Amino acid sequence: MFTLLKEETDQLLYRYSSLLVNIHWDELRLEQLASIATACEYVVAREGRLTSIIVMRGNVNIDLSAEARRAGASLTTRFEQYNTGQALVIESDGFRASLARSVITGIHLVARSRASQRVFQDPREATKWLCSLPKQPPEIASGFESIWPAFEKLLKERRRTAQSSTVAP
Repeated sequence: MFTLLKEETDQLLYRYSSLLVNIHWDELRLEQLASIATACEYVVAREGRLTSIIVMRGNVNIDLSAEARRAGASLTTRFEQYNTGQALVIESDGFRASLARSVITGIHLVARSRASQRVFQDPREATKWLCSLPKQPPEIASGFESIWPAFEKLLKERRRTAQSSTVAP
């Protein structure tokens, strides 16, 4: 169901229709935001819309440099007109996870996006929420029962990789 778009040491990017999935470990760095932007461009060019779910795993940490904050805000505003929903899943508990949720929420507020955005701890709940949003294409709006098992399988099977590669879509 999901097609691998990019495999990096700490980040995997997949798509199904207009749904972009980013499974990410540890620190979210500036160069990874560039990979995300490229994947967003690809999905929008093919589908005309974009729904995304970002799963942050491991030791959640975010590059807090001004350049990284600007790049994150730019991603939000650049694809806003195509965005049918965005879910962020931070699987871990504790102070770092709370701080990451706060920083990302702040980036979204600064960008003033009109798209529906929420932060979750449970990936199943995030998937169900995204599928229920208005303006989803039929394959996503009615697809939770098939999307969730495939996504859950990715989450269980995919681990951090040792190398970076781009897979031709």
